[in-house]
Amino acid sequence: MEKVKSLLPYNEILNKWNNSIQSETAARLLTLEQTEALESVIVDDEGWEYLLSVFNNGRETDAWLALDWPDGFDELLLCVPLCSLVKFECSRCFVGMRQDNNSCANDFSLFGYIAELIKAADREGLMNHIGSIKKILLSEGYIWNIEKRIIEKRK
Repeated sequence: MEKVKSLLPYNEILNKWNNSIQSETAARLLTLEQTEALESVIVDDEGWEYLLSVFNNGRETDAWLALDWPDGFDELLLCVPLCSLVKFECSRCFVGMRQDNNSCANDFSLFGYIAELIKAADREGLMNHIGSIKKILLSEGYIWNIEKRIIEKRK
């Protein structure tokens, strides 16, 4: 389960953020690290099965599952650095601005959509979506169309 350990729990990613220079670049890179760690979990057969098995743990009763990894999973665990940078003001966030100022807690936001794909056990779709997340984190040339659930070139 080495791949599972690569995705940092909430306290560890928050500590990493707090010990960084706390810039937009740092937030994007730490979020990218978390995203790539999730990708490594998904690519690994054992990791994928583990993710599916813990995905629903607590989802019915816990509003902030980002604290639960590795016993439960919340997609917002990936964007803790971005949320911390803007103090949860989504319209100021590098990602929020690229999804019509919607919160990543929205089911069809860039990060929220991860849960929809896991719920459907759509491993291939999730891998493709992680590619979209990486593009948005690395380039200002893309936006996330929350209604269509697709990445688009910025106009």
